[in-house]
Amino acid sequence: MNSNVLKNEDITENIIAFKLTKSYKENMTETELYDITRGCWGVNLERAQSVDYAFSVYKDTIKEVYKIEEWLPAEKLQRTTLPDAEVPEGTYGFKGKIAEKEIRDKYKGKSVKNLCKPGQYNFKYLPLPSSQNHVPNKDEIINKEKSVINQVIEEVQKIEEEITSLNIDEESKKAIVNVRINQGKFRDLLLKRYKNKCCLCGVKNPKFLIASHIKPWAESETKEKSDVNNGFLMCPNHDKLFDKGYITFDDDGKIIISDRLTENNRVFLNVDSKMHIELTLTEGNKKYLKFHRENIFNR
Repeated sequence: MNSNVLKNEDITENIIAFKLTKSYKENMTETELYDITRGCWGVNLERAQSVDYAFSVYKDTIKEVYKIEEWLPAEKLQRTTLPDAEVPEGTYGFKGKIAEKEIRDKYKGKSVKNLCKPGQYNFKYLPLPSSQNHVPNKDEIINKEKSVINQVIEEVQKIEEEITSLNIDEESKKAIVNVRINQGKFRDLLLKRYKNKCCLCGVKNPKFLIASHIKPWAESETKEKSDVNNGFLMCPNHDKLFDKGYITFDDDGKIIISDRLTENNRVFLNVDSKMHIELTLTEGNKKYLKFHRENIFNR
């Protein structure tokens, strides 16, 4: 077996492989190769956000490996070497950098011919499903998503039953909710979506990250309480500021800071006007943020 040809078991990271065709030229600059690899693609945004690395593939060979930092609508990519390139509606691209040496050395120059059949893909998620001959169909994907949603709904109902049975004040109930939420599936979904880091400042230690509802638990219907779009993953500082209405966000994810937060507190709590949510907001995020801006934010 040719050791230069990757097998499914060789892929130990979450990767998306992009097939380059006519856009690829020998002796391209580093920036030119980066620009043609990162966009524009008709990916499913939520699926793509679970990926950590991207392969730039030409004639089955991995020409470069990139660490993905965030996904953006294609029109916001600002590909410097392709300023006049057509941007198909509804497509996305990634912002990133060349992968760290260990990952790059592991994959660059290797062949994907056993994983990505010629003519059958523009991009492909790797590793493949456990059986290379089986790719989940639309119904299987939908059923899996429903199963996870049902698990979150069950957790929500159990939390509701628990706090209803206790004769305690609202702050105590809120504390119990926060503990339970951060032990369950809702937090797991947010950890996956935001790649185990604060969606605002990038703190990466999962022990410090908090699953925070955008529209507060007490104000939300059961479906809203279990909706991952009604959540952000934040470090303790930013979670508390968001929860108390000292910060919120516009529909582009740019931070809005309350006038009630003093300059001194902004410095010590790591808040400034240039900050923004790292991932592109979903339509669901925007709906819940509208509520937050109108009802929670301290103007």
